[in-house]
Amino acid sequence: MRPLALAAVAATLISQASHADPARIAFPADYPDKHVLYGIHNRPDNGQVRYLYANPIAAEGAKRAGSLPNGSVLVMVVYKAKVDAAGKPVEAADGTWERGDFLQYSLMEKQAGWGDAFPENIRNGDWNYTVYTPDKVNKTDTKEEPCLICHKALPDADYVLSYDELVVKVRGAVPSVVAGAPATAPGNAERGKTLFTRCTNCHTADASGKHKVGPNLHGIVGRKIASADGFRYSPVLVAQGEAWNEARLDQWLAGPQSVAKGTKMVFPGWPSGQDRADVIAFLKTLAK
Repeated sequence: MRPLALAAVAATLISQASHADPARIAFPADYPDKHVLYGIHNRPDNGQVRYLYANPIAAEGAKRAGSLPNGSVLVMVVYKAKVDAAGKPVEAADGTWERGDFLQYSLMEKQAGWGDAFPENIRNGDWNYTVYTPDKVNKTDTKEEPCLICHKALPDADYVLSYDELVVKVRGAVPSVVAGAPATAPGNAERGKTLFTRCTNCHTADASGKHKVGPNLHGIVGRKIASADGFRYSPVLVAQGEAWNEARLDQWLAGPQSVAKGTKMVFPGWPSGQDRADVIAFLKTLAK
């Protein structure tokens, strides 16, 4: 689709979603005491460090397969990373960055019927989004549409980018996935790009080389495993000593823990061989 056409589509979506109301998301009274901290993300792509929390309803719901229940609230607390005299982020002993300026709270909440405010083409079930200032003032002019459009590609994870991390935190282990039948058609890169949205919470894939909580994946096909400059890999992945060819990527995407048990990657895998083939087709377009 051409840029002008994309802009027209975006404008249409925003006008159609004019009845959304971020003010409906109240700041949770039980934060942070009763919330579960389930992720801390260093973000080299934008110099931030983010803390991810789930309220008791979301945490309990993630123990079971399927969508999170109504009443689920996820809170992302966003800070600038503290930097040293050279402008580099200061690391704590566990590798997470120390917190600098407090920027904002980003909230998403799910309640019955809340999705009715949005057209079907961007609706995220019944999730809504908003931003609160550090003083816990709701920015009621928050535009929810960019959040909805970004999360729309994740219906199998209940539209939650950090779904896999929450599941691993509350269940204590990465769920097992049984790989199904192999692909029956050549990989579709466009469909693979949509599926890859589930990976974007942890990975960038552009030519910048900047990492998130996981390594940048630009040019990964043919690259030696655990070799992206500036990323700290788990020892079990460093020990692989091979290159990422299509067969190896297919194994990995079917279940990272089965390839390198103990890897930091929490994604359980895609059971569908066609899904894996489509994602690999997309990754092949990211040649250096």
